[in-house]
Amino acid sequence: MTATTATIDITNPVLRGMYPDPSWMWDEPGERVALVNSSFELVPGLPIHVSDDIANWELAGNAVDEAMAQRLLIPFVLDSGGLYAPTLRMIRGKYVIACTVARIDLDAAAAAGVDPESIEAARASQGNFIIEADALEGPWRGPYWIEGAEGIDPDIFEDLDGSVYWTQTRPAVRPRWEGQTEVWTQRIDPETWRLCASHDADGDYGKTVLWTGYGVEAVWAEGPHLYRIGDWVYLMTAEGGTSFDHSEMTMRTWAPDGLGPAIESLQGQAHAAGTEPRAPRADERSVVGRYARLFHPCKKNPFLTHRHLGLEERVQCVGHADLLHHPRLGWWVACLGSRETPTADHGALSFLGRETFVAPVDWQHDPAQWSLESNGPAQRRTDDPGWPILAGGAGRLAQTLRIDAADGTLLDMCIGPCESQAVVDARMPFAVGEGAAVRADGTVYRRMPEDRCVVLCPPRGTVRIRQDGRHTLSVATDGASVQWALGEGTERREGMVPIPEGEPGSVMLVFDKGMARVVVAQSAEQAWTAPAVEVIDVAPLSTEWSGGFVGCLVGCDA
Repeated sequence: MTATTATIDITNPVLRGMYPDPSWMWDEPGERVALVNSSFELVPGLPIHVSDDIANWELAGNAVDEAMAQRLLIPFVLDSGGLYAPTLRMIRGKYVIACTVARIDLDAAAAAGVDPESIEAARASQGNFIIEADALEGPWRGPYWIEGAEGIDPDIFEDLDGSVYWTQTRPAVRPRWEGQTEVWTQRIDPETWRLCASHDADGDYGKTVLWTGYGVEAVWAEGPHLYRIGDWVYLMTAEGGTSFDHSEMTMRTWAPDGLGPAIESLQGQAHAAGTEPRAPRADERSVVGRYARLFHPCKKNPFLTHRHLGLEERVQCVGHADLLHHPRLGWWVACLGSRETPTADHGALSFLGRETFVAPVDWQHDPAQWSLESNGPAQRRTDDPGWPILAGGAGRLAQTLRIDAADGTLLDMCIGPCESQAVVDARMPFAVGEGAAVRADGTVYRRMPEDRCVVLCPPRGTVRIRQDGRHTLSVATDGASVQWALGEGTERREGMVPIPEGEPGSVMLVFDKGMARVVVAQSAEQAWTAPAVEVIDVAPLSTEWSGGFVGCLVGCDA
């Protein structure tokens, strides 16, 4: 008799709809994976999902509740502002999230009576903060504003010597081209969450620049994460901007005694050789020089991207990744991607925003180093982990993965379009509390999970599809007619159509191929074939037209 292998089937994206910027960790106390996403202006915010098999996810809670959102000044953020790119880690036995609240209108906050101390703390930290908890489900404490932080996309990393590092990206102080950024790090006190000055023979210094981009004219090196694997510290950064040129790069340095000693060693050697990298500012240091640099890149970079697949590829903008080691299922990467919707008149557009995808990871070395004068195979360190690559040899994200439930071995995968459809029941107001519903501008919303979607409208009430404050579709029903209005920036289109007399069924919106068809049908299944009483071109609700970072939300006023 042949034993049957227990398997796990994973379908990408694992979190559908607007779940961008994933960061995850193995939650050892809970024996599960924990994953957090950006949530922008939505409250509750920073949703945390958990899974023990990477395939099936449930909401454990939100790190930012209404009270925390007030302290973070979320009511005063502009469109596509709010909570950006969190990093979730365990630091000194505490659950910690490092994050940025971006695009705060501080003048509006002051006019609304927010206390000056909170406004100044947000300003001095450029919106960067830490929150912490003793349990993943909360309660979460904070925010602890990080005075002196600069930029976005913070990472928090605890090294083997107990040192904790705050790392993030900022615009380059001395850019060599437009869009160049630099990744900097600085030790931080995990008790007070204050950045620490370091000391050497020349005095005190603060930030150390670790990286400035992979190549010439490399733009937007961001979303940094540091990892210790054996004697090596790896740095992973997104690059190319969170759009069609998005990618993920890997670098590393040998640091058996810790990242700090490795920085000091390189600085000392470079100073003695006269090749010390130029610091961006007098009170800073750099380990990215022409002849001396701390981190060296994988020559196969990018580690992850879809930009080489062309615009016909359904999943675009792949990057902003985070590595994870599951004790049973091995190494994995989580990243964001955008499913593009083919439209008849406007090309491919994104309505869902950025979603969370996963892929298994292998670590590999080149079998040999090419040389015209070979003296046999090149020797390498026996403890060298090598470089991460996507498992399976496809070099891209798969739609479906089948893995061995015992050890995570990849058994099968399907590379193909992520085609599916969903139903959103908006016949009664959504209730905040289960995680599927969020608030924006006082209305309760739910993430649109698919670009092929049926929205069930209330008999009397208004359904709103929101991309941002200037790009919104409202559809109101009163039992006799349907009134609709579409905001497209400074312009507005609207119309009214009667509901056919004697027509049985309910009013529904069918989203497909960048169009919204208003139909009357008895069920969501029938809605796909029911004749439309109105057809609305909803291209203005796409990310490409609105120019923002978010995805469509569905709300209801009944």
